[in-house]
Amino acid sequence: MTSNRPIRRLKTEIVTGSGQAQVIEHPKQLAHILWAASRGETGKRNIALIWMLFGSGLRINEAAQLKVKDIYHPTGELKQAFRIPGSYTKTGKPRTIFILVPQQRNALGDLKAQRLQDRVMLSPDGTYGGLAPDSPVFLSLKGKRWQKLAFNVKRYQDSDGNIRETMVCGSLENLARELIKHAGVHGGSSHSGRRSLATWMDRKGYDLELIQGVLGHTNADMSLIYIDPWDRRIDQAFKTTCRCLMLPKTIIK
Repeated sequence: MTSNRPIRRLKTEIVTGSGQAQVIEHPKQLAHILWAASRGETGKRNIALIWMLFGSGLRINEAAQLKVKDIYHPTGELKQAFRIPGSYTKTGKPRTIFILVPQQRNALGDLKAQRLQDRVMLSPDGTYGGLAPDSPVFLSLKGKRWQKLAFNVKRYQDSDGNIRETMVCGSLENLARELIKHAGVHGGSSHSGRRSLATWMDRKGYDLELIQGVLGHTNADMSLIYIDPWDRRIDQAFKTTCRCLMLPKTIIK
C-alpha cells in the first residue's frame, strides 16, 4: 500500500545546511512569515508568493513562470484549480495545482488590485480581470517600476541519467529565502512551502497517494522525503499501542 511509511523516515532529523528545507511546524509561524512579508511596497506580492508556496505547494521556479491566464479565467474569476504546463516544472510533466485556501485567494486578489491601481501590464480589452493574460503573476519592482523577472537556464541530470533543462529565477528564490529567514525560521527556503504542506497533510491523516498527487511526484518515495517526522506522534503511537497490555498474574511479583 502506498500509505505505508518506511521505518527509515521515523526519526530522521533535518539539519540546517543538509539541503532539506526547514518545515514550518505551527500555523503561528506561517502567520509570522506572512506578517513579515507584508511590509513595504512589495508586501502584497510577497504575501501572494508565500501562499503559492505553502498553500499550493509550488516550486519557486514554477511560481516565477506563472502567467495571469494560468490562474484567472477570461471573465476575471480566479480559478480554483489549473494545470501547470510541463514547461514550467522541474520534471517536465504537467500537474494540477489548487488555489483553495481562502486567505490565499484573498492575497491574489489584493495583488491584482494593486496592479490595476498602478496600471501594470493591463489587458487591452478588460479580460482576465483587467490584467494582460500573458503577463507574469509575479513581477520585480525596480525603483517605482514593475518589471518581468530574469531567468537563467539550469541543466541537471534526472534519475534516468538524462540531461534536462529548467528555468531558474535566482532573484525570486533569494527573496523567498530572505522572507522566511527574516521571520526567524533558520534553514528555511522556498522549498519549505512544499515540505510543510506535505507534512501538514500527513499529520492530518491524509494518505500518501493524495500527498503525492498534490506535490506531483511520480514516485511515492520522493513524497516520503518531504514529510517531516513528528516525535510527538511517534511517542503517542508507542504509548497507546500497548496501553491495555496486562502481564499474566503468574509472573507478577
